[in-house]
Amino acid sequence: MSTKATPPRKRDADRTRAQIFRAATREFGQNGYAGARIERIVARSGCNIRMIYHHFGSKADLYRAVVEEAYADLRMQEAALNFDLSNPLGCLEQLQRFTMQYFAEHPDFEGIIRSENDLRGRVVSTSDTISQSREALNTRLAEIVRAGERCGQFRPGIDPLDLYVTITALARFHLANGYSLSAVLGTDLRDVAWRARWSDHAVDLIRRYVTSGSGEAPPEDSAFSAATR
Repeated sequence: MSTKATPPRKRDADRTRAQIFRAATREFGQNGYAGARIERIVARSGCNIRMIYHHFGSKADLYRAVVEEAYADLRMQEAALNFDLSNPLGCLEQLQRFTMQYFAEHPDFEGIIRSENDLRGRVVSTSDTISQSREALNTRLAEIVRAGERCGQFRPGIDPLDLYVTITALARFHLANGYSLSAVLGTDLRDVAWRARWSDHAVDLIRRYVTSGSGEAPPEDSAFSAATR
């Protein structure tokens, strides 16, 4: 069966849109919505300003598209995690380590979150796309918690929402405040070795939180056990 090739004009348009989108993600991530400049997006993308308005309409519409795509990418990668619910503690550590790695590897996303908070959630509070995508995360995290309670690995009464807020706080705080905390504490929180230790420490904190009083102890050969000896 033959397939029709994508017309060159369509390929060029898609390429231009992608270039603009990447440049805009970096610009909004580094400077927020208020500080972002269309002129810098033009320079970064190598496209002319007319193409930006042709593909996205306005700065506000471009910003909305960037925010929605940023959250969509996180949710998509979360959904791709393969959880073995026979080991809820392992599932929770898998989710937590993924979350910490994702934020560390996507500094523009951290900047976009900061921008959204400055704008009091202009996009995240009004986007149907973002609202719908969170349901999958809520469901999967609740499944992990219920599985952990059923098998006795988790203590009863854990709120999945509280748990995820704690996980994201541990994943983001040192990134959002890295420069100031590094100066105040005299330790480079951007150092790879420090971040590896922090990751193990954060995993240990969450494990102890969910297992407190359950009788479940951290395995002796785990990374967090080794880090706390």
